[in-house]
Amino acid sequence: MLQSIGVQAQSDGLFGPKLGSIHLQGYTQDGCPAEPNFSADVHRTFTGCNPITSTGITKVVVIANDKLPSTCILFLFDNSDCAGAFSAKIGPITPTSIPSACIGPIRNPAGNVFQGKAVRLLC
Repeated sequence: MLQSIGVQAQSDGLFGPKLGSIHLQGYTQDGCPAEPNFSADVHRTFTGCNPITSTGITKVVVIANDKLPSTCILFLFDNSDCAGAFSAKIGPITPTSIPSACIGPIRNPAGNVFQGKAVRLLC
């Protein structure tokens, strides 16, 4: 049941020369507290699938590289191999120097709230 997303920009210092990447933090609690249950760097790709290793992730925070193209879309899946139809589409993600609050609930195209089990960033 993916419910919340916050987006904020970071300088190149966080990602070095890796352009078009995000840092994803996942939470099982309301309010996206300081300590995530899941954390991973996700780089833009057309083929990569990044499994979410924790269970019960219902909220996420996205920290976007300041060089991220404005065309990037984050896809969250309710299965661990990014197979089949996309479960939720977030974006386009536009980096900003002002962090947003957590947003949600995140729902699949049918309108159902779901647990995120994998993520892919496409630009």
